[in-house]
Amino acid sequence: MGSYIRVASLNGFEELVRSYGQDPINILDKVGLKPSMIREPNSLIDHDRYTNLLELAGIVCNEECFGLKLGAKQSIQTIGLIGVYMSKQRDIAQALLVAQKYIYIHAESFIFQVNEVSDKLCELDVVRQNTQNIDRAQKSQLSICLICNVLTDLISPTWRPEKIKLKQNPSPQSKQLLIDILRCPVEFNSEKNAIYFSTVYLSYKPYYSEDDLVNQLIVQQLENESNTTARGGMFLIESSMKMLLATADCSMANVALCVGQHPKKVQRQLKSEGTTYRELLEEVRKKEALRIMSTDSISLTDVAYQLGYAELSIFSRQFKTWFGMTPTEWMNSSKELVT
Repeated sequence: MGSYIRVASLNGFEELVRSYGQDPINILDKVGLKPSMIREPNSLIDHDRYTNLLELAGIVCNEECFGLKLGAKQSIQTIGLIGVYMSKQRDIAQALLVAQKYIYIHAESFIFQVNEVSDKLCELDVVRQNTQNIDRAQKSQLSICLICNVLTDLISPTWRPEKIKLKQNPSPQSKQLLIDILRCPVEFNSEKNAIYFSTVYLSYKPYYSEDDLVNQLIVQQLENESNTTARGGMFLIESSMKMLLATADCSMANVALCVGQHPKKVQRQLKSEGTTYRELLEEVRKKEALRIMSTDSISLTDVAYQLGYAELSIFSRQFKTWFGMTPTEWMNSSKELVT
């Protein structure tokens, strides 16, 4: 079974590559990715291609810290509505639990643990980043940097880790760059990739203004789907549904929590648009089914799970009800059209 990651993880990629005088299109092509495949933040790409892309970009740009520099361009917005949900929790400890529960929606096979190593120090240990659990320098740099940026957005602009551990052992120049960007002491050639911070922050209420984040995500969605006439509020409701589908808990209450509204207000907004929650959810599932099935080499079992179905057979029956053919028949017909 393959492993996938949201395209949002490549935010800033093309810009960074061009800053080194290189052609990002050429690098994408070498790992089997087309530019059109990285235009939609919520699309999925194969995790191995994503990792190979970062490593190849580091080589082509002759930059040992390519992943670090790309991670520095990203923030809590990169993880989309998971970030919104985190910002609405009562404290940082609960926000991290939300991230642990839902991070697979952003990046499958990514697992981290939060441990209290003492009364004063917490450890966020990146246990696994892919199914093979192979440490790749650029991906590790990006992951650690992005996590630090998300924590900064949630805790305070002035927050910084106590220290960071990295498995890699880069050149002296790169070591200094890592220390400068991560803004804390870094232990290299370590046994793990981990971030350490004071336990006192676990009780902090998330700092990030959730309204600002919601508004920015609406604008981002409007820009991504500028060819449609739907209103920003509907964009956010649909995006929340997409995020929650894979949790198999895409309830009205959870969607309302994501968009920061009371369920009755969401219900009224849907009614004003001439639809119901159930009807919109089914429409979102239909669109997502076709979008995900267009992903290169994704298995139908993975598609079913991404849409919140417990079994492939249930999804297959529903798909045939929607489109008059099974998922396998649809995928075969799509391949025939391409050839």
